[in-house]
Amino acid sequence: MEKERSPRELVSRLECAVDWPRKCVGVRFLFTKKEFEEARGVELTRPINYCMMVKSATLGHAVKGDASAHRCIAAARALGIAEMDEMHRSGRRGLRTQLYHDLGTAKYTRDRQTLCDHKAYGVLVKPLEQYGDDEPVPHMVLLITTPYYAMRVIQGYTYYYGIETNFKMSGLQAVCSESTAYPYMSNHINLSTLCGGTRLYCQWGDEELAVSIPYGRFPLTVEGTLRTMNLQDNNAKKAVAREKLQARGMAEEFPLQDDFSYCYLPLGEEE
Repeated sequence: MEKERSPRELVSRLECAVDWPRKCVGVRFLFTKKEFEEARGVELTRPINYCMMVKSATLGHAVKGDASAHRCIAAARALGIAEMDEMHRSGRRGLRTQLYHDLGTAKYTRDRQTLCDHKAYGVLVKPLEQYGDDEPVPHMVLLITTPYYAMRVIQGYTYYYGIETNFKMSGLQAVCSESTAYPYMSNHINLSTLCGGTRLYCQWGDEELAVSIPYGRFPLTVEGTLRTMNLQDNNAKKAVAREKLQARGMAEEFPLQDDFSYCYLPLGEEE
């Protein structure tokens, strides 16, 4: 049984196995006004998009927003902060965006996009490492990263949970639905290529995408990512990881061997 670690400890351990510039983001739903008032983050005084809150957190800022802080109504619906209207439910709003060939396709997509089925007062979005030991942990972890490190985190998840067959993406509502509502509601990891809206507003790099993990599955995902370093990473990446492991006193726990890969393991003959 793995030791229970704080969000800060988990981030520190994951950073040994990955190398990206953005902060890991922790998202917590706030269900009452009291929870919202007690949440440790800067209250937004003007509306912005939810994905911009996430972008801000990747840069080190802690923010919280209630319904009045959400400029993007689609995101507010996905998070369970705003209610669905009939135009949206019928697919007519989606068809009006010209993102779909016809109403049937728009309706089909709407019915399969995940929206949280709760009613939330607001949301707290901040770097995962900023969640203190004396405050509630987040519900979701969002990682904005590159394809290589997305692969590594998914391998870490697979190490403990096995192959994930439920990835869900459409290139639409990427941060709010694909990266928050869907993994929260399904309790599964998800991968998102992001969407045109969040790429426009947040100016993510063309090479960036999102991996999202329910917080309850994040600790073992971190451990799995560490335990597969020696089998997956090349010598250059191992050199960077080795320095980080040594600085944290973890080098003996995760020894790294150059010129070594699972591809070269002698598996022997099948019986």
